[in-house]
Formats: sequence, C-alpha cells, structure tokens
Amino acid sequence: MAGMTAVSLAVTLPLSLVHSRHASAGALVSVHERTSVLDALRTPGLGIVRAADPSGDAARLAVDGRDDTAWTGRPGEVRWKWSAAFAEPVHVGLVRARFGASPTSGVPTAFHWEARPVEPGAASCTSLEPTSDDGWVALDATAQSSGPGAELLAQPTRRSWFVDADACGLRLVIDRTNAGPPVVREVQAIEGARDVLRGGEASDDGAYPGFDAAGAIDGTYAGRWVGAPGRSRWTLRVDLAEPEPIDRVRLVLGFDATSVPRPGSGRGYAMASEPLRPDGSLLPLRRRLVTLPESRTVRSLRLVMVGATGASGLPEAGAAPVVRELAAYRTDDPRPILAAPWLLSVNANPSAESHLTPGGEITNDAYWAKFLQRRFATFLPALHSDDRFDRSLGPHGEALDAAPSDEAGQVLEAIEGDDPQLDAQLLSQSSPPPIAVLSGSDDWDYAAETGPDPAHPRRWHWDPLRDARAGGMGQLAPAVRQRVAPFLGFCGGAQILGLLEARRGDGTSFEEDRRIIDGVLRRINGPRIRGFATPVDVERAWPGDPHPPRAQIQFVPGDLLFADISGARRRSTTQALPESHADAVRADAFLAGAPLQRFEVLASSSFCGPDVVAASTRDGIFPNPGGPGWCDTVPEAFRSRDRAWPIIGAQFHAEQKDFATPGPGDPPESVADARLFLVSAYEEMVDAYVKLAP
Repeated sequence: MAGMTAVSLAVTLPLSLVHSRHASAGALVSVHERTSVLDALRTPGLGIVRAADPSGDAARLAVDGRDDTAWTGRPGEVRWKWSAAFAEPVHVGLVRARFGASPTSGVPTAFHWEARPVEPGAASCTSLEPTSDDGWVALDATAQSSGPGAELLAQPTRRSWFVDADACGLRLVIDRTNAGPPVVREVQAIEGARDVLRGGEASDDGAYPGFDAAGAIDGTYAGRWVGAPGRSRWTLRVDLAEPEPIDRVRLVLGFDATSVPRPGSGRGYAMASEPLRPDGSLLPLRRRLVTLPESRTVRSLRLVMVGATGASGLPEAGAAPVVRELAAYRTDDPRPILAAPWLLSVNANPSAESHLTPGGEITNDAYWAKFLQRRFATFLPALHSDDRFDRSLGPHGEALDAAPSDEAGQVLEAIEGDDPQLDAQLLSQSSPPPIAVLSGSDDWDYAAETGPDPAHPRRWHWDPLRDARAGGMGQLAPAVRQRVAPFLGFCGGAQILGLLEARRGDGTSFEEDRRIIDGVLRRINGPRIRGFATPVDVERAWPGDPHPPRAQIQFVPGDLLFADISGARRRSTTQALPESHADAVRADAFLAGAPLQRFEVLASSSFCGPDVVAASTRDGIFPNPGGPGWCDTVPEAFRSRDRAWPIIGAQFHAEQKDFATPGPGDPPESVADARLFLVSAYEEMVDAYVKLAP
C-alpha cells in the first residue's frame, strides 16, 4: 500500500488525445469571458419556491434578482428551510448565495444545502411539494458549522459552493445564525456541463485491490482508480449506454502532488513524463482539460498509461498510476465546466534559505501552506479533510509524520516560487487554473547574489526577479502580466506580484532588476531599499504582541472586497489587519505611466516617523499629526483592472491571524475583518471562474 499512496502522476495519454489541441504544452490556453450563464432559479423551468415556516411564499424574494428584497425566516423557529423545485432536471454546478440583513445580522452560521435527486431514467421531475422532507440528499462539502462564539462576529454575506448534482430541487437548511432569523437575499443555482461518463460502465486490465475502475468516474476526488502494481502498462476504459458526441476530456491524475529535491537546494514540483513544453521539458499537470480538434462520437473511451511516478515524484518501476477523475462532455453542451477551484501555495522566498534549517525546504513550504489550510477551511469545508499540511507541523513548527488522507491534494498544493516548474504554462493549462497564493516573506534583502549575509547568516540576500534557473521567480512574470490565472499575494507576496507586473522581457542584469525594484518598492519610511531595515523602520501591528500598535487602514467601503468589513455601520477604516514589514509598494507606482498603472489601490494607511522622507517628487508626504517628522502613504490593498483572471495584493497578513480584541474605537465585530477580506477575495475569484470556465 505504501508504494501506491506515494504515486504522484499517471503519465501517458494515447486514447486519441495525443492528436488533440492541448495534448502538447506548446502555448498558453486562451480564455474568453462568458456573456451569460444559466441560472436554474431564473428560468421558466423553475417551479415552486417556498419556505417551510409561515413565511411561505416570501421565499421567492430570494430568487427575484433584486438587491432590495430578501426572504426572512420567521423569528423563533428552531430550524429554517428554504426550498425550490424544478419542473425538469437540471445539472447544478455552483450554488451561490447572498445572506444577511448585514454582516452582523441574519447570516447563517450552521447550515447545509440539499438536492432532490432525479429519478433514474426520468425526463421530468415529479411534482412533490418542496417543503416536504421526502427525498432530499445533502450536497457534499456544503455543510458549515462555525466555532464557539462565531455567532457574535460579522460573517461573510457572499458565499459559493461548487457542487455536481442532477437535481429536481434545491434546499437550504439553517440551524443557527449570527443574530436573529435568517435573511437570504439572493440564491443562484448555476448549471454546469454534465459529464457523460458518469452513467458509463468502467473497466480495467488490472487494479490495486479495493480501487476499481468505477472510482475514476464516480464524480468524487476521494474515490479513485489505482492500477495494479508491478506493471508497465495499464488500460482504463469506460463504455457508454449510447454513443455521445464529445469534444472535451478532463482528467485529475495522481494520488497527490509530490516534490523532489533539486540539485543544490529547493524542491521540484510533481514530476511526470508528459506532456512536454516546446523546449522538451516536462509540464507536470495533475488537472488537465484536453480539447479535441473536432467533435468525436464515441461509444467508449479508453485511457492508456505506460509507466507511473512513485514516492520520489519520478517515473519508477513498481509504481502504479492513480486516476482521480475521468470525465467527458458533449460537444453541444454550452454550459461551463464548473470544476472546483484549488489553491496553490507559493512559497515566495529563496528556497536555499531554509535548506539547512530543521526540516529543510519541505517543512518551510508546509509552514506557509498550513496558514492557507486553516484560514480557507473556515469557508471551504473540503479543507477540513485535505489537511496534511496542517498536520505535518507541530505547534512550534517542528516536522511531524502526517499520513495523507484520501482527500490529499484535493484543494491545496504547494510549490516553491523559485521552482522552474512554476510558470505561465503550468498555471494556464491546469484545469481549472489554481488560485496562486504568494505567501512570505522570510527575512531577506534584495541583492545581486543569492546567499546568507556574512554577518548574520540567518538573513539572506536574494533577487526575486531572476529566472528560476538562476534562483529567482522572474519566470512567473508572463503569468502575472498576461493574467493567466488568479493570484493572491500577502505582504511580501503582494510586493513580488508588483515586481513581476513591472518586469519586462527576460531581465538581463541585476542593474535592470534594481531599477524595477526602486520603481515599485521603497523602504517603509521612504528611502530606496538597501540592506536590512533597522527596527525603527519596521511596521508591525501583530496579534499576540504585548500591547501591539494598530495600523489604521482606510478602504473603499463600496468595493466588494471591503463591503462586509464596512458592514451596517458603513465603516471606511479598520485597525484589525495584521502587519509586519519593513518595505512597501510605492504609492506613486500606481500613477498613470507608472509600472503598476494596471492596478487600482483600494486601501491605504499612513506610516509616520521622525525619519520619513518622500520616495519621489510625486510621493506626497505630509506632516505627522501625532508627533515629530512626516507621514507617507502605504498602499495596503490593490487589484488588477483587467477583464481577466484577477490579481489581488494585500500588504497585510489576512491569511494568517485575527486580532483577539478590536482596536480603539472599532466595533466588536471588527476582529473578523481579516477573515472577511479573505472570503471576499475568494468570491472575486469565483466570479472569474464562472465567467472564464471552458
């Protein structure tokens, strides 16, 4: 069993996919924005919409498409149920909802979604009363139950759940809210493309005991097919009841993503043996959409694999392939393929920095990824099971032996920023492209040569704009500039997103890189970044510090990124976003003609001190109202303006911690501000997944 669980990627895909448009990795996948999607709750096929309590017909206010109306459950109920019935079966791929009279009232905190399944072979839905409890089945990964005391906090009002269900009805069951009866402002049931292999008959020519062919087409990640060990060739076949015209085949391969030591230092991500980039190097895709050059009417589909990778992440004798998902879609199905998003934790630090520390690079990678697992699990239930990164580190960062679960790699994977595998092709040709989250940074300084500081070996020098083969992250610049995938960057990660946006061409010298760094970043007190910052020039507002100072951040209250933070009080400031940094993105870098002009600043703060100076003639410093010296503006959050995959950068660490108490003058619910920002950023990514899904 140990050899099987360590498998990374199954490899070769003959099956007539070798002639398909995306079988090779020669070019970036181009995406086109959808002008509309089909919402099953806003079609003539919608039947009855009702609530189980006496609010009854008012339940329709949650599907009327209006912002100023809502369904409110009757006060005093122990449980509330909102239901919708469909006249004909629909394939629901995404459920979205807007909750609450405000973030502090009427938002469900313990709830789940249910569907009424379609009867086998039925072309229409039976006319059951939607308030009846008969026939409802809970939808996977939609159950939510907030922790103790969470009901007192502000809650996100926009929520999304990726599902995969043929349904004759949809129901929301609510057990608890943060205050008062539930308020449901709008619900969407967005239809997705239907996998035609789901009803097929799967077979193989040899499987590992307990993991038969049906696991590859059961529609779940945890269910999977595993080839028999000790072979060099495997065949997985699916026979259909009737011929189907198809033009897209989607695969999810491998038990999870592995990494292997790179020469010198660092780890390489999830190795494989195909597909290949134009230069002949490997493109390690676990999630892959193969688009056929023309429609093919098929009665059966066969996947042939020759070789597999093992625990090392490299092809090896005795390894067995793993197929998590195998799906195909009809040529005439115009609905989007709504595969659930996944997170790629990008360690935005020089990997060699952690090479000699306890646990080495793999432990440092897990350190950053575990923050994402814990924080995103509060609103992505699947991360409660896909939790290996969290379990692999102890309370003091010590490495632990954490066995992988069946869900390993379903939602969260990790990669190093200076891994040559991390480039525009890996991101764009993954299906769906991941939400790449740049975390960081450790204590390093911008310099021409990568390595430890002679006087302080724990501190490193690094040029992140070098190409990965030279130890940097510059190979990621085309991915950022071309918006090939959604990006989130926190603190140093946000700064590196700014540098990658400004990088042009191949970046031939450190002098050119230094020019970019000076044009995008500055020391927090204004001067250019040279060497390591002194303690007085570090801005730190961090939960857990004794009497921590609070940075007051001003934001655009009407923007969706900050709408929940603004809340019922219509706040435009917060002191609840943790910060710890010595450098910052320059305010003048966002001006017209400047390197970051394609980004818009949505939040900012002021840094004041006796040694603050202007970063440039266009950098407007102002007298310090609270003491000697001057103040400068720090851009705290920014977002790309393009109609493409979004890029969001935040100078603060919303992905790590919350303050336990509100700042002076802030309301009690402000302790949830960091989490609300994170959920809102994710929802903006979901907007893009709906618009850009293939």
